[in-house]
Amino acid sequence: MSGAAPLDDRDFACLMAPFAPFETAPELAVAVSGGADSLCLAWLAARWARARGGAAAGLVVDHGLRPESAREAAAAAANLRRFGMAARILRWTGPKPRRGVQAAAREARYALLTAACRENGVLHLLVGHHAGDQAETAVIRRAAGSGPAGLAGMAAVAERDGVRILRPLLPIAPARLRATLIRRGHAWTEDPSNDDPAQTRAAARRALA
Repeated sequence: MSGAAPLDDRDFACLMAPFAPFETAPELAVAVSGGADSLCLAWLAARWARARGGAAAGLVVDHGLRPESAREAAAAAANLRRFGMAARILRWTGPKPRRGVQAAAREARYALLTAACRENGVLHLLVGHHAGDQAETAVIRRAAGSGPAGLAGMAAVAERDGVRILRPLLPIAPARLRATLIRRGHAWTEDPSNDDPAQTRAAARRALA
């Protein structure tokens, strides 16, 4: 992480510019896991929205897949409130599949997030995918035999159920996000599943390393 340049308000304004136009007073939702990437995005987005007369709220999904998940979701929400943001925890309830859990959890997460946005009349949902995630996605899709469209990676903007999903951090290395939080004295939590060798994305991360 040494030498990574923190992001500031001007940097984030440049990252958000390609997604314009926004409302006069933008209302944003930010998907937050409690990790450094999404937490940094939330902090930057809250400042960006406030400077324009709007607001950003944090949405934390608790998948309920690990005993610690409720505690971790509560800690993420507490961090958001320290940023002066409204925070809401969304829980994935009901039976969980025995197979394909990662894909099911991802689908449930976006369904919960976009439903919460629609309920509150929010058009823009920001998610914290960064340059490292984009590289891992390319590795995963290449291994799966994806064609040119798949190998192009995640789109910076997508639409689902009437909500715009924005990924402003795609050009940014994760070290810069951590450097931003460290500069501001903000702590974060690490998801142990990120280092689980059974997880597809963790395997892709090792391949890139």
